[in-house]
Amino acid sequence: MGITITSVTIAFVLAAAVPVVVTSAIRRGDRKRKHQRVLAGAAPDALFTVRPRRWQRVILRTVGILLAVVGAVLLLAGVTSTDEPDALPVGITGGVALLAGVAFVLLAGALARTRIDALPDRLIVRKGFRAEREVHHTAIASIRPWTGPYGGIQARDAEGTVLFDTVSIAIGYPDLEAWLAQRAPWAWIAYAGAATPAPNWPAANASAPGWPAPNAPAQNAPAQGAPYPGAAPQGWPAQRGPAEPWPTPETPGPNAQGPDAPKY
Repeated sequence: MGITITSVTIAFVLAAAVPVVVTSAIRRGDRKRKHQRVLAGAAPDALFTVRPRRWQRVILRTVGILLAVVGAVLLLAGVTSTDEPDALPVGITGGVALLAGVAFVLLAGALARTRIDALPDRLIVRKGFRAEREVHHTAIASIRPWTGPYGGIQARDAEGTVLFDTVSIAIGYPDLEAWLAQRAPWAWIAYAGAATPAPNWPAANASAPGWPAPNAPAQNAPAQGAPYPGAAPQGWPAQRGPAEPWPTPETPGPNAQGPDAPKY
C-alpha cells in the first residue's frame, strides 16, 4: 500500500514539475537565440508564423519508429512461433505496438504541418492534415485558455466553433498574443481582463514585414486605433497606456456620440 501511494505521489510531482522545467528552459533558450519569424511558403505580407517546436515532432517520430520496430518483431515472432499458448499474446502485443508506432509517426507528420501564418488582417491556419483556411480578425468572438500541461489559447467565433488553438510553448506564441490584443481587443479584454496590459507589437522586439520597427519614425506607425498599418481607426486605441485605456464592452468607444461619451 505504501509503495502504491509513493508511486502515485512521484507521478503527480513529475506531472507538475516537468511542464514548468520545460517551459523555463524554452524561455531561456528563446532569449539566447532568435527564431526565423516567418517560415518559407508564407504569404508575402505575413508578419510571423506560429508553429510547434522541432523537438516535439522529433520525439514523437523517434518513439513511433521504436514502437513500430519492436511491434513488427513481436508480431513476426508470434506468427512464426510454434508454441501456441504464447504465440497469441505475443502476436497481439506486437500488433498493438506496431499500430501505436504508426500512430506516433503520423502524429509527428501532422505536427510538422501545423502552423499559423499571421497577416495584417487575418490568420492562415493549418492544423495537422486538415485543409488550410483563413480566419479574419473580425470572426474572433472569444478567446479561451487551452487546458493542458503547457497552457495556451483557443479562439472561437460567435457560434462557438473553434477557429484555431495553440500551446504557449509554440514558436511565435508571444507575437500571436500581441496580434490578438490589437486585432481582436474585445475578445482579448474578456480573456485577459481589462487590467492586464496588452502586449505591444512586435512582441519579440524585432521588426516584421508590414509593421514598423520598435524605434521607427511616427509616420510609419498605423493610424490611432487601426488594427494594422493602412487600416482606418476602429474605435479603440492602437496601444493601451495610462492615458489611453482600452474601452470595455460596456463602455462606448472614442467615436461614440453624446455628452456622456468617455474621452480617450
